[in-house]
Amino acid sequence: MDLRDRLVTKSAPDLQAGLAESRLPEVRYRVLDDLATTAAFGYAGQHRILDEMRAKDLFFVGGVPKSGTTWLQMLLNAHPEVSCAGEGHFLTSLAPLLGGAMKEYNAVIRHKNRDVLQEFTEFPQFADRDIGFLFVSAALLLLAASGKARDVRVVGEKTPDNITNLWFLADHFPAAKFIHILRDPRDCTVSTWFHNQRVSPEEAQDRFPTLDAFVPHVAQAWCDSVDEWECFAEAEPSRCAMVRYEDLVADPHAELRRLFEFLRVSSHAATIHDCIAAGDFTRLTGGRPPGVEDRGSLLRQGLPGDWRKHLSGGDDLMCRCIAGSTMARFGYVV
Repeated sequence: MDLRDRLVTKSAPDLQAGLAESRLPEVRYRVLDDLATTAAFGYAGQHRILDEMRAKDLFFVGGVPKSGTTWLQMLLNAHPEVSCAGEGHFLTSLAPLLGGAMKEYNAVIRHKNRDVLQEFTEFPQFADRDIGFLFVSAALLLLAASGKARDVRVVGEKTPDNITNLWFLADHFPAAKFIHILRDPRDCTVSTWFHNQRVSPEEAQDRFPTLDAFVPHVAQAWCDSVDEWECFAEAEPSRCAMVRYEDLVADPHAELRRLFEFLRVSSHAATIHDCIAAGDFTRLTGGRPPGVEDRGSLLRQGLPGDWRKHLSGGDDLMCRCIAGSTMARFGYVV
């Protein structure tokens, strides 16, 4: 009888009488084909990958949604010494889901220790440091599986929400660097509005029926993100670099040179030229030039200043009332 025959599919209540008292949800235990042989899982091999990834120069890219994070990721990933993958959603999905599973397991063990096995030594539970270890290990394994990560020294990950979780990332990846891409909050508003209309129109309509209603939400989120970045960058200046979307559009050579020097990789003119070519808007969209709008595409129009076509004077005033002082500090006309 092989492993799959012995580990048959069972629902939780079938495993032991009275298990329902532990308040476990009914789940199905399925054995994957990969677990059918002992050779399918190599513990030592996985640890070698973790050791290999821990030795890399890691970095994270973030910014308010629709700030140009995807474009920046493509530009960085085009460098022959850099791998930059996106989007891992380590903080918005992996960490909470993994942590939740471990805490649910702890709850089961507490129930067993307290109500079933009172006379015996308690079985241990996961501590916070254990959950942190599992999170970092999972993130590193995912990065190792992305693109050319195992073949280069500098490995990054881009998720917009990284910008709101800088301290958590810094604690769990203590040598990592951080790149923040900043964009005019009015352009962020318009670009995010059309993005939401494309990917989740019903939810977007329920939350923000009009573009006017959306403006203060984005303006405040933009301010909060910039405030968090400034606090973090002040505490960890050597680990931080910021680029404005508008500057990257206007002079990609200069901005990429600065970022590549920050990452300690080659900043030769020919390399930068190739990266810019790889991230060219017309190339990425199959021939559509910047400024030509396609509301059905992730890359909608590719130029700064589009907000002037869509926001009213009142919308502009609302954004400047909320974010004006921060905008002016970063060179945006208010």
